[in-house]
Amino acid sequence: MNGDQTAVAAQRTTSAWRPGPALSVLMVLFAVGVVSLIYGGTNDSAQLDGSLLVVSYLFLMGVSQVGVVFCAITRLVRAQWAKPYYRLAELSTLAFLPFALVGIVLIYLYADESFFYWLSPSPEEHLSPWLNINWLLFRSLFGLALFYGLSALYVVKGLKPDLAGAKDNNIDNREVEQQLYALSPLVIAGFIICNTFFSWDFAMMLIPHWHSTVFPIFFWFGNLFAGTAALIVFPALLGQSSGFGSYFGPVQIRNLGMMMTCFTLLWLYFFWAQFFVMWFGNLPQETEPLWRQMYGHYGPYFWTMMAGCFFVPFVAFIFAFVKRSIWATCLIAFGINLGIWLSKYLMIIPVFSPDDRPFSNWLDITVAVGFVAGFVAVVLWLVSRFPMYSHWELALKPVPRH
Repeated sequence: MNGDQTAVAAQRTTSAWRPGPALSVLMVLFAVGVVSLIYGGTNDSAQLDGSLLVVSYLFLMGVSQVGVVFCAITRLVRAQWAKPYYRLAELSTLAFLPFALVGIVLIYLYADESFFYWLSPSPEEHLSPWLNINWLLFRSLFGLALFYGLSALYVVKGLKPDLAGAKDNNIDNREVEQQLYALSPLVIAGFIICNTFFSWDFAMMLIPHWHSTVFPIFFWFGNLFAGTAALIVFPALLGQSSGFGSYFGPVQIRNLGMMMTCFTLLWLYFFWAQFFVMWFGNLPQETEPLWRQMYGHYGPYFWTMMAGCFFVPFVAFIFAFVKRSIWATCLIAFGINLGIWLSKYLMIIPVFSPDDRPFSNWLDITVAVGFVAGFVAVVLWLVSRFPMYSHWELALKPVPRH
Protein backbone atom coordinates (compact mmCIF):
# COMPACT_ATOMS: atom_id res chain seq x y z
CA MET A 1 0.00 0.00 0.00
CA ASN A 2 1.37 3.42 -0.93
CA GLY A 3 1.43 6.54 1.22
CA ASP A 4 -1.67 8.01 -0.37
CA GLN A 5 -3.63 4.89 0.52
CA THR A 6 -2.59 4.78 4.16
CA ALA A 7 -3.33 8.50 4.58
CA VAL A 8 -7.01 7.98 3.92
CA ALA A 9 -7.59 4.38 5.06
CA ALA A 10 -9.03 5.45 8.41
CA GLN A 11 -11.52 7.80 6.80
CA ARG A 12 -12.94 5.41 4.24
CA THR A 13 -15.30 3.47 6.44
CA THR A 14 -16.25 6.25 8.87
CA SER A 15 -17.24 9.12 6.60
CA ALA A 16 -20.77 8.10 5.66
CA TRP A 17 -23.35 10.79 6.30
CA ARG A 18 -26.08 10.17 8.88
CA PRO A 19 -29.50 11.32 7.57
CA GLY A 20 -31.30 11.30 10.93
CA PRO A 21 -35.06 12.01 10.80
CA ALA A 22 -34.85 13.45 7.28
CA LEU A 23 -34.94 9.97 5.74
CA SER A 24 -38.07 9.02 7.67
CA VAL A 25 -39.90 12.17 6.60
CA LEU A 26 -38.98 11.58 2.96
CA MET A 27 -40.16 7.96 3.11
CA VAL A 28 -43.51 9.08 4.51
CA LEU A 29 -43.90 11.61 1.68
CA PHE A 30 -42.97 8.92 -0.83
CA ALA A 31 -45.57 6.53 0.63
CA VAL A 32 -48.23 9.25 0.41
CA GLY A 33 -47.26 9.83 -3.22
CA VAL A 34 -47.54 6.12 -4.06
CA VAL A 35 -50.97 5.88 -2.41
CA SER A 36 -52.11 8.98 -4.31
CA LEU A 37 -50.84 7.51 -7.58
CA ILE A 38 -52.70 4.23 -6.98
CA TYR A 39 -55.84 6.10 -6.00
CA GLY A 40 -55.68 8.34 -9.05
CA GLY A 41 -55.05 5.40 -11.37
CA THR A 42 -57.88 3.22 -10.05
CA ASN A 43 -60.57 5.80 -9.25
CA ASP A 44 -62.48 7.06 -12.28
CA SER A 45 -63.60 10.20 -10.44
CA ALA A 46 -60.01 11.23 -9.67
CA GLN A 47 -58.34 13.70 -12.01
CA LEU A 48 -54.72 12.62 -11.95
CA ASP A 49 -52.70 14.27 -14.72
CA GLY A 50 -50.62 11.49 -16.26
CA SER A 51 -48.81 13.86 -18.60
CA LEU A 52 -47.49 15.83 -15.66
CA LEU A 53 -46.05 12.64 -14.18
CA VAL A 54 -44.22 11.97 -17.45
CA VAL A 55 -42.78 15.50 -17.33
CA SER A 56 -41.48 14.93 -13.81
CA TYR A 57 -40.10 11.51 -14.83
CA LEU A 58 -38.17 12.98 -17.76
CA PHE A 59 -36.85 15.83 -15.65
CA LEU A 60 -35.65 13.75 -12.70
CA MET A 61 -34.18 11.06 -14.94
CA GLY A 62 -32.19 13.62 -16.92
CA VAL A 63 -30.96 15.55 -13.88
CA SER A 64 -29.94 12.42 -11.96
CA GLN A 65 -28.10 10.88 -14.93
CA VAL A 66 -25.90 13.95 -15.14
CA GLY A 67 -24.22 13.03 -11.83
CA VAL A 68 -22.02 10.32 -13.33
CA VAL A 69 -21.69 12.25 -16.62
CA PHE A 70 -20.34 15.26 -14.72
CA CYS A 71 -17.75 12.99 -13.10
CA ALA A 72 -16.79 11.54 -16.48
CA ILE A 73 -16.35 14.97 -18.06
CA THR A 74 -14.31 16.44 -15.21
CA ARG A 75 -12.14 13.31 -14.96
CA LEU A 76 -11.35 13.52 -18.67
CA VAL A 77 -10.19 17.13 -18.37
CA ARG A 78 -8.34 16.41 -15.08
CA ALA A 79 -10.36 19.01 -13.14
CA GLN A 80 -8.90 18.64 -9.64
CA TRP A 81 -11.43 21.05 -8.11
CA ALA A 82 -14.32 18.69 -8.98
CA LYS A 83 -13.11 15.71 -6.93
CA PRO A 84 -15.30 16.46 -3.86
CA TYR A 85 -18.39 16.13 -6.07
CA TYR A 86 -17.57 12.70 -7.47
CA ARG A 87 -19.05 10.30 -4.94
CA LEU A 88 -22.30 12.13 -4.24
CA ALA A 89 -22.85 12.82 -7.95
CA GLU A 90 -22.32 9.15 -8.82
CA LEU A 91 -24.64 7.91 -6.07
CA SER A 92 -27.38 10.31 -7.19
CA THR A 93 -27.28 8.69 -10.64
CA LEU A 94 -27.67 5.17 -9.29
CA ALA A 95 -30.43 6.33 -6.91
CA PHE A 96 -32.78 6.93 -9.83
CA LEU A 97 -32.17 3.53 -11.46
CA PRO A 98 -35.25 1.77 -9.94
CA PHE A 99 -37.46 4.78 -10.68
CA ALA A 100 -36.23 4.90 -14.29
CA LEU A 101 -37.03 1.24 -15.00
CA VAL A 102 -40.36 1.13 -13.18
CA GLY A 103 -41.40 4.48 -14.63
CA ILE A 104 -40.89 3.55 -18.29
CA VAL A 105 -42.78 0.28 -17.82
CA LEU A 106 -45.72 2.11 -16.19
CA ILE A 107 -45.76 4.63 -19.05
CA TYR A 108 -45.75 1.76 -21.53
CA LEU A 109 -48.61 -0.06 -19.78
CA TYR A 110 -50.92 2.81 -18.92
CA ALA A 111 -50.17 5.67 -21.31
CA ASP A 112 -49.43 4.01 -24.65
CA GLU A 113 -52.67 4.82 -26.49
CA SER A 114 -53.46 8.21 -24.96
CA PHE A 115 -49.94 9.54 -24.65
CA PHE A 116 -48.14 8.25 -27.73
CA TYR A 117 -50.86 9.37 -30.11
CA TRP A 118 -48.47 9.45 -33.07
CA LEU A 119 -48.34 5.65 -33.00
CA SER A 120 -51.92 5.60 -34.38
CA PRO A 121 -51.69 7.42 -37.73
CA SER A 122 -54.54 8.20 -40.10
CA PRO A 123 -55.35 5.53 -42.75
CA GLU A 124 -53.52 7.38 -45.52
CA GLU A 125 -50.40 7.90 -43.43
CA HIS A 126 -47.59 5.36 -43.44
CA LEU A 127 -45.36 4.77 -40.41
CA SER A 128 -41.98 3.11 -40.31
CA PRO A 129 -41.88 -0.26 -38.49
CA TRP A 130 -39.55 1.52 -36.04
CA LEU A 131 -42.52 3.60 -34.87
CA ASN A 132 -44.60 1.12 -32.90
CA ILE A 133 -45.20 0.64 -29.19
CA ASN A 134 -43.11 -2.53 -28.86
CA TRP A 135 -40.06 -0.95 -30.49
CA LEU A 136 -40.60 2.12 -28.31
CA LEU A 137 -40.38 0.01 -25.15
CA PHE A 138 -37.39 -1.92 -26.51
CA ARG A 139 -35.31 1.12 -27.41
CA SER A 140 -36.21 2.86 -24.15
CA LEU A 141 -35.15 -0.16 -22.09
CA PHE A 142 -32.04 -0.59 -24.25
CA GLY A 143 -31.03 3.03 -23.70
CA LEU A 144 -31.59 2.77 -19.95
CA ALA A 145 -29.77 -0.57 -19.70
CA LEU A 146 -26.83 0.77 -21.69
CA PHE A 147 -26.43 3.92 -19.64
CA TYR A 148 -27.09 2.48 -16.19
CA GLY A 149 -25.01 -0.62 -16.92
CA LEU A 150 -22.00 1.51 -17.80
CA SER A 151 -22.72 3.83 -14.86
CA ALA A 152 -22.92 0.96 -12.36
CA LEU A 153 -19.57 -0.40 -13.56
CA TYR A 154 -18.11 3.10 -13.38
CA VAL A 155 -19.36 3.76 -9.83
CA VAL A 156 -18.34 0.34 -8.48
CA LYS A 157 -14.78 0.80 -9.78
CA GLY A 158 -14.58 4.17 -8.04
CA LEU A 159 -15.98 2.77 -4.78
CA LYS A 160 -13.65 -0.21 -4.44
CA PRO A 161 -10.56 1.61 -3.09
CA ASP A 162 -12.60 3.36 -0.38
CA LEU A 163 -14.49 0.21 0.62
CA ALA A 164 -11.32 -1.92 0.72
CA GLY A 165 -9.69 0.27 3.36
CA ALA A 166 -6.46 -0.96 4.85
CA LYS A 167 -7.36 -4.66 4.35
CA ASP A 168 -6.51 -4.85 0.63
CA ASN A 169 -2.97 -4.02 -0.43
CA ASN A 170 -3.53 -5.09 -4.03
CA ILE A 171 -5.54 -2.08 -5.19
CA ASP A 172 -3.45 0.43 -7.08
CA ASN A 173 -5.21 3.79 -6.86
CA ARG A 174 -3.39 5.15 -9.88
CA GLU A 175 -4.51 2.16 -11.94
CA VAL A 176 -8.13 2.65 -10.86
CA GLU A 177 -7.85 6.29 -11.87
CA GLN A 178 -6.70 5.26 -15.35
CA GLN A 179 -9.55 2.74 -15.65
CA LEU A 180 -12.10 5.42 -14.80
CA TYR A 181 -10.46 7.74 -17.31
CA ALA A 182 -10.81 5.09 -20.03
CA LEU A 183 -14.45 4.38 -19.12
CA SER A 184 -15.47 8.06 -19.08
CA PRO A 185 -16.03 8.44 -22.87
CA LEU A 186 -18.23 5.32 -22.86
CA VAL A 187 -20.38 6.72 -20.05
CA ILE A 188 -20.84 10.00 -21.93
CA ALA A 189 -21.72 8.10 -25.12
CA GLY A 190 -24.27 5.99 -23.23
CA PHE A 191 -25.86 9.14 -21.82
CA ILE A 192 -26.17 10.69 -25.29
CA ILE A 193 -27.62 7.53 -26.84
CA CYS A 194 -30.16 7.02 -24.05
CA ASN A 195 -31.34 10.63 -24.08
CA THR A 196 -31.46 10.74 -27.88
CA PHE A 197 -33.94 7.84 -27.91
CA PHE A 198 -36.08 9.57 -25.29
CA SER A 199 -35.93 12.92 -27.07
CA TRP A 200 -37.12 11.42 -30.37
CA ASP A 201 -40.06 9.63 -28.76
CA PHE A 202 -41.17 12.28 -26.30
CA ALA A 203 -40.50 15.30 -28.53
CA MET A 204 -43.09 13.88 -30.92
CA MET A 205 -45.66 14.95 -28.35
CA LEU A 206 -45.16 18.46 -29.68
CA ILE A 207 -45.06 17.75 -33.42
CA PRO A 208 -45.54 14.23 -34.89
CA HIS A 209 -43.08 14.82 -37.78
CA TRP A 210 -40.21 16.79 -36.30
CA HIS A 211 -37.65 17.96 -38.86
CA SER A 212 -35.07 19.46 -36.51
CA THR A 213 -32.17 17.06 -35.96
CA VAL A 214 -30.76 19.46 -33.35
CA PHE A 215 -33.58 18.71 -30.93
CA PRO A 216 -31.92 15.63 -29.32
CA ILE A 217 -28.87 17.78 -28.53
CA PHE A 218 -31.10 20.45 -27.00
CA PHE A 219 -32.87 17.75 -24.96
CA TRP A 220 -29.82 16.07 -23.43
CA PHE A 221 -27.85 19.29 -23.06
CA GLY A 222 -30.77 20.73 -21.09
CA ASN A 223 -30.43 17.76 -18.74
CA LEU A 224 -26.68 18.38 -18.46
CA PHE A 225 -27.38 22.06 -17.72
CA ALA A 226 -29.92 21.33 -14.97
CA GLY A 227 -27.97 18.43 -13.46
CA THR A 228 -24.76 20.43 -13.19
CA ALA A 229 -26.69 23.31 -11.61
CA ALA A 230 -28.22 20.89 -9.09
CA LEU A 231 -24.73 19.92 -7.96
CA ILE A 232 -24.33 23.46 -6.62
CA VAL A 233 -27.12 22.90 -4.10
CA PHE A 234 -27.15 19.26 -3.07
CA PRO A 235 -23.49 18.48 -2.31
CA ALA A 236 -22.86 21.86 -0.69
CA LEU A 237 -25.75 21.49 1.76
CA LEU A 238 -24.76 17.95 2.70
CA GLY A 239 -21.11 18.93 3.01
CA GLN A 240 -21.86 21.81 5.34
CA SER A 241 -24.01 19.60 7.57
CA SER A 242 -21.49 16.77 7.91
CA GLY A 243 -19.76 16.40 11.22
CA PHE A 244 -16.41 15.30 9.81
CA GLY A 245 -15.61 18.34 7.71
CA SER A 246 -16.45 19.41 4.19
CA TYR A 247 -14.30 19.49 1.09
CA PHE A 248 -16.66 21.97 -0.59
CA GLY A 249 -15.29 25.48 -0.53
CA PRO A 250 -15.03 28.71 -2.54
CA VAL A 251 -12.87 27.05 -5.20
CA GLN A 252 -15.56 24.48 -6.01
CA ILE A 253 -18.37 27.05 -6.09
CA ARG A 254 -16.38 29.48 -8.24
CA ASN A 255 -15.34 26.86 -10.80
CA LEU A 256 -18.83 25.41 -11.00
CA GLY A 257 -20.15 28.94 -11.49
CA MET A 258 -17.77 29.48 -14.42
CA MET A 259 -18.90 26.18 -15.94
CA MET A 260 -22.53 27.25 -15.58
CA THR A 261 -21.76 30.53 -17.37
CA CYS A 262 -20.56 28.53 -20.37
CA PHE A 263 -23.55 26.17 -20.19
CA THR A 264 -25.96 29.13 -20.13
CA LEU A 265 -24.65 30.39 -23.46
CA LEU A 266 -24.59 26.91 -24.99
CA TRP A 267 -28.17 26.25 -23.89
CA LEU A 268 -29.35 29.42 -25.63
CA TYR A 269 -27.46 28.41 -28.78
CA PHE A 270 -29.04 24.94 -28.91
CA PHE A 271 -32.44 26.39 -28.07
CA TRP A 272 -32.25 28.76 -31.05
CA ALA A 273 -30.60 26.21 -33.37
CA GLN A 274 -33.61 23.87 -33.18
CA PHE A 275 -35.68 26.58 -34.90
CA PHE A 276 -33.37 26.94 -37.92
CA VAL A 277 -34.92 24.25 -40.11
CA MET A 278 -38.54 25.24 -39.60
CA TRP A 279 -37.93 29.01 -39.42
CA PHE A 280 -35.94 29.36 -42.62
CA GLY A 281 -37.80 26.49 -44.30
CA ASN A 282 -41.11 28.26 -43.68
CA LEU A 283 -42.87 25.21 -42.19
CA PRO A 284 -46.08 26.62 -40.68
CA GLN A 285 -47.30 23.22 -39.44
CA GLU A 286 -44.28 23.19 -37.12
CA THR A 287 -43.99 26.86 -36.19
CA GLU A 288 -47.64 27.10 -35.05
CA PRO A 289 -47.17 24.77 -32.03
CA LEU A 290 -44.03 26.71 -31.09
CA TRP A 291 -45.88 30.02 -31.20
CA ARG A 292 -48.50 28.42 -28.96
CA GLN A 293 -45.73 27.87 -26.40
CA MET A 294 -44.51 31.46 -26.53
CA TYR A 295 -47.78 33.35 -26.44
CA GLY A 296 -51.27 32.98 -25.07
CA HIS A 297 -51.97 30.75 -22.09
CA TYR A 298 -48.50 29.17 -22.06
CA GLY A 299 -46.64 32.45 -22.56
CA PRO A 300 -45.86 33.02 -18.84
CA TYR A 301 -44.43 29.49 -18.55
CA PHE A 302 -42.27 29.98 -21.64
CA TRP A 303 -40.82 33.31 -20.51
CA THR A 304 -40.27 31.96 -16.99
CA MET A 305 -38.23 29.17 -18.63
CA MET A 306 -36.20 31.73 -20.59
CA ALA A 307 -35.61 33.84 -17.47
CA GLY A 308 -34.52 30.86 -15.37
CA CYS A 309 -32.29 29.27 -18.01
CA PHE A 310 -30.75 32.33 -19.66
CA PHE A 311 -31.62 35.90 -18.64
CA VAL A 312 -31.05 35.59 -14.87
CA PRO A 313 -27.93 33.35 -14.89
CA PHE A 314 -26.35 35.22 -17.81
CA VAL A 315 -26.63 38.57 -16.05
CA ALA A 316 -25.82 37.24 -12.57
CA PHE A 317 -22.71 35.28 -13.56
CA ILE A 318 -21.15 38.39 -15.10
CA PHE A 319 -20.37 39.51 -11.55
CA ALA A 320 -17.56 37.66 -9.81
CA PHE A 321 -19.04 38.02 -6.32
CA VAL A 322 -22.06 35.96 -7.41
CA LYS A 323 -19.81 33.02 -8.30
CA ARG A 324 -18.23 33.28 -4.84
CA SER A 325 -21.53 33.17 -2.94
CA ILE A 326 -23.01 29.76 -2.16
CA TRP A 327 -26.48 31.19 -1.54
CA ALA A 328 -26.52 33.27 -4.72
CA THR A 329 -25.43 30.31 -6.86
CA CYS A 330 -27.96 28.05 -5.11
CA LEU A 331 -30.75 30.49 -5.97
CA ILE A 332 -29.63 30.65 -9.61
CA ALA A 333 -29.36 26.85 -9.72
CA PHE A 334 -32.95 26.55 -8.51
CA GLY A 335 -34.07 28.90 -11.29
CA ILE A 336 -32.18 26.85 -13.90
CA ASN A 337 -33.82 23.62 -12.74
CA LEU A 338 -37.24 25.26 -12.75
CA GLY A 339 -36.56 26.45 -16.29
CA ILE A 340 -35.56 22.99 -17.53
CA TRP A 341 -38.62 21.44 -15.86
CA LEU A 342 -40.79 23.98 -17.70
CA SER A 343 -38.94 23.13 -20.91
CA LYS A 344 -40.01 19.48 -20.53
CA TYR A 345 -43.51 20.65 -19.60
CA LEU A 346 -43.82 22.73 -22.77
CA MET A 347 -42.67 19.78 -24.89
CA ILE A 348 -45.65 17.69 -23.83
CA ILE A 349 -48.56 19.46 -22.13
CA PRO A 350 -49.74 22.03 -24.75
CA VAL A 351 -50.51 19.20 -27.18
CA PHE A 352 -53.01 17.62 -24.78
CA SER A 353 -54.52 20.69 -23.16
CA PRO A 354 -54.89 24.26 -24.47
CA ASP A 355 -55.12 25.71 -20.94
CA ASP A 356 -53.47 23.28 -18.53
CA ARG A 357 -52.39 24.58 -15.13
CA PRO A 358 -49.69 22.51 -13.43
CA PHE A 359 -50.35 21.30 -9.89
CA SER A 360 -53.96 22.45 -10.00
CA ASN A 361 -55.24 19.61 -7.79
CA TRP A 362 -54.01 17.82 -4.69
CA LEU A 363 -53.36 14.50 -6.45
CA ASP A 364 -50.84 16.06 -8.82
CA ILE A 365 -49.09 17.79 -5.93
CA THR A 366 -48.84 14.75 -3.65
CA VAL A 367 -47.70 12.43 -6.45
CA ALA A 368 -45.06 14.88 -7.69
CA VAL A 369 -43.77 15.60 -4.16
CA GLY A 370 -43.73 11.88 -3.37
CA PHE A 371 -41.80 11.15 -6.55
CA VAL A 372 -39.08 13.67 -5.67
CA ALA A 373 -39.06 12.58 -2.01
CA GLY A 374 -38.55 8.95 -2.96
CA PHE A 375 -35.58 9.81 -5.17
CA VAL A 376 -33.97 12.02 -2.51
CA ALA A 377 -34.60 9.33 0.13
CA VAL A 378 -32.67 6.78 -1.92
CA VAL A 379 -29.83 9.27 -2.39
CA LEU A 380 -29.64 9.87 1.38
CA TRP A 381 -29.76 6.15 2.08
CA LEU A 382 -26.87 5.52 -0.31
CA VAL A 383 -24.90 8.40 1.20
CA SER A 384 -25.48 6.91 4.65
CA ARG A 385 -24.20 3.51 3.48
CA PHE A 386 -21.12 4.60 1.55
CA PRO A 387 -18.37 7.20 2.09
CA MET A 388 -19.60 10.58 0.99
CA TYR A 389 -16.29 11.58 -0.59
CA SER A 390 -13.93 9.71 -2.89
CA HIS A 391 -11.09 9.91 -0.38
CA TRP A 392 -8.60 7.95 -2.45
CA GLU A 393 -8.95 10.44 -5.32
CA LEU A 394 -8.72 13.42 -3.01
CA ALA A 395 -5.43 12.03 -1.69
CA LEU A 396 -3.95 11.35 -5.16
CA LYS A 397 -1.60 14.01 -6.38
CA PRO A 398 -2.22 15.24 -9.96
CA VAL A 399 -0.06 13.69 -12.64
CA PRO A 400 2.42 16.25 -14.03
CA ARG A 401 1.73 17.27 -17.62
CA HIS A 402 4.64 17.41 -20.05
